[in-house]
Amino acid sequence: MVQSMPDLNKVAQSIPLKREVLVLGGGVSGITIADILARSGIHVTLVEKRKNLGGLSKQFCLFSNRPGDSDNRISGKMARLSESPHITLITGAELVGMEGHFGSFQAKIRKESGETILLFPSAVVVATGYITRRDAKGIPDSGCLAFLSDMERLIAETGESGLLWNGKPLNTVTFVLDQANDDIKLDTSTVFKQSLVLRQKYNCQVYVLCKDLKVSFTSGERLYRKAREAGVLFFKYEETPEYSLVGDRICVALPDNTNLKKEEQEKITLLSDLLVLPEVCLPDPEAEQLCRILRLRMGKGGRFMDDNPQFLRIRSNRRGVFVAGACRFPQLPAETLKEAEAAAQEITALLAPGVYECGPLVAEVNADKCALCYTCPRLCPHSAIGIERYAGKNVYYVLGNGDRWNAARVEPAACYGCGICVAECPARAISLRGEDALSLDAYAK
Repeated sequence: MVQSMPDLNKVAQSIPLKREVLVLGGGVSGITIADILARSGIHVTLVEKRKNLGGLSKQFCLFSNRPGDSDNRISGKMARLSESPHITLITGAELVGMEGHFGSFQAKIRKESGETILLFPSAVVVATGYITRRDAKGIPDSGCLAFLSDMERLIAETGESGLLWNGKPLNTVTFVLDQANDDIKLDTSTVFKQSLVLRQKYNCQVYVLCKDLKVSFTSGERLYRKAREAGVLFFKYEETPEYSLVGDRICVALPDNTNLKKEEQEKITLLSDLLVLPEVCLPDPEAEQLCRILRLRMGKGGRFMDDNPQFLRIRSNRRGVFVAGACRFPQLPAETLKEAEAAAQEITALLAPGVYECGPLVAEVNADKCALCYTCPRLCPHSAIGIERYAGKNVYYVLGNGDRWNAARVEPAACYGCGICVAECPARAISLRGEDALSLDAYAK
């Protein structure tokens, strides 16, 4: 039975929103988000720490599961960015500080020259991507070793004539998967695409070595079958293959796993003109610092963490801060584009009304009871509670309007009304708007 119900009309609060968004990262995800938002009339500031836009997407010249030159599509979006009056590009810069909450962020951007720029966006998008490292430990190299990005560039730059690597024609190519990135589908998708091009366009013999093929992506099973029908040979291995040089070619030896008895397994020897490995995918080394600045949770392996992978993966633990693209995990370009479109649509829907109506279940702090023990700021999963020092005291200081008082304060626009702070406050100084802590205790009893 409901004993009482707060008047939702009295407790509701509206917060004005500016149509301004800060996008961190100039890769395919950041470019797509900025392009969509700008076409909706929202002003976007795109910040990229490198001198040029595009990120690692420039390594992928062809889409893996549909025809079309991905490089030209990205270039078209970049051209629109430079021409749009709603987009401000800042390259060679990074985020060094951020305060405030959804609707009233204050971001500090520092350029390489040392110049500092202050921005006041209503929402922030993190699309910083990832980095790659070339690792060929234990593999001899005498000019017959390459990586997937090298093969991608070679295919893009070679016309109808035969493929040449270091001046030698390529007749046999071996790909080795799962030595570095054993849980990333991007490598499998890229190998399918490149092996099909090598077989169908250049008539190369192609071998693919793997532990387990990841085909759980759009057209993955179809591409695998198509590659086998084209003559690509797949070999499964459990232990690391053995590598050796035979003249100017490379030899790969592995046990024949078709025989289940290991003692009777014979060695399969593959002689190739070129051995191709995937680059190791690593999180951005600045991701941890960026998480601290934005007060976001960090996921497994030093990557950004989404708030709920089963629903909107683009949301973070803070309202108004979105995470999109490969900064969460390396993924296919098609998946990155879908996430970018979802983030742009979510932001557009949030900013379209011009105001944000806070929900009725918002936590409030009774300043007379607050002991400034820092329990609530430490426990709040959404960084909605703040305490700062002012004039030698622990107080909350509201940016812009000079409001100060000796207590913690909940930002209504950032609060999700989860009630964790209400339950954990030792002084019983926090309540959900319209209900005090004592009445909640009575309900619990």
